[in-house]
Amino acid sequence: MASEAVETYARALFSLASLADSVDRADETLRAIVVALRGHVELREALADAQVPAARKRAIMVDLFVEADPSAAAIAGLIAENGDIALIDDVATHFGEIAEKERGIVIARVTTAVPLDDALRAQLIENLSAQLGHPVALRENVDPEILGGIVINVAGKVIDGSISARLDDARRALTTAQIGGDA
Repeated sequence: MASEAVETYARALFSLASLADSVDRADETLRAIVVALRGHVELREALADAQVPAARKRAIMVDLFVEADPSAAAIAGLIAENGDIALIDDVATHFGEIAEKERGIVIARVTTAVPLDDALRAQLIENLSAQLGHPVALRENVDPEILGGIVINVAGKVIDGSISARLDDARRALTTAQIGGDA
């Protein structure tokens, strides 16, 4: 669940971008801003520095990104001005989720032990879209703890096809069999 500030920024951007018919551009620009901040330590530090005037922080963001998308630049500037630059990653993620939901795209959270390759990703999207009757977008997470297989969380359901879950099932079955065999 998004924090109130993240929700407010993401919804404000969605409203602005919708009015300008630039939701896709705003999404791309916000993601580019996140990448830029990750890649430029000096920029990130300047935007987080309490010594830099808030208005200057806003101006930096707007100057850098207004040509990519004015709505995203304005909201990023507001985020910087308010001293909330640490929230920008979450705002970008939440904005993308809002945009996809508004377009009728279902989000599937997928966890694998290793990153999906392009062919498997495409097949998974195709299969889930066919089963759900809606376009699907994946949110991928790599977690070596599941050992292998896949865990899919979509439309309020969890499909756990991980090796770790299968091992847990086998362990429970053996424990039950031993307990039943001892009686």
